[in-house]
Amino acid sequence: MSEYVQVAAEITQLDAFLNKQYLIESIIENLDGAQVVLGFENHQTDLCITTAEARKYLSVKLQEQLSKQPQ
Repeated sequence: MSEYVQVAAEITQLDAFLNKQYLIESIIENLDGAQVVLGFENHQTDLCITTAEARKYLSVKLQEQLSKQPQ
């Protein structure tokens, strides 16, 4: 799989959950990429982000989520 296709697939997966109102609950970085835990109401799911570009996109989405939260 080309790098572009893999990045696009990971971003699409992340966007699909975020569009369903899931929130990023935790991110665990390791040598294989990032394990992302997303939650919505009583549902939780894990997503593995392996490409650097998709991890950058994840960090932008996390910043957006944090900026929308009341303080």
